[in-house]
Amino acid sequence: MKGKAAKWVNIIIESINYIIINYALSNMALFFRNSLLYILFFASEFWLMGGYWKTIFDETKSKLMTMILVACCFCAHIGMVYFIGYVSGTLIRFENV
Repeated sequence: MKGKAAKWVNIIIESINYIIINYALSNMALFFRNSLLYILFFASEFWLMGGYWKTIFDETKSKLMTMILVACCFCAHIGMVYFIGYVSGTLIRFENV
C-alpha cells in the first residue's frame, strides 16, 4: 500500500500532466477548427478526462474528491486558455519548407 505522501505526489503529477496535455489538445482543436481533424482532437480531450478520472479515483477512492480535482483542473485549463491564449498559425506543406 502506498504512503499518503506518495499518493498526493502522484495526484499532483497526474493533475499537472492532465492540465498541460488538455491545453495542448485544445490548441490543436482550435487550430484545426475548419477541418475534420477538429473532431479527433476534441474527442481526445474527453478520452483524456476519462483516463484522468479513473487514475484519480483509483488513488482517492472517493467520487467527491475526484469530482473536485477534475473541476479544479478543468478551471485551471480554462484559465490557461483565457490568459495564455491559443496557438494560431497556418498549415504549410513540407515541400515549401
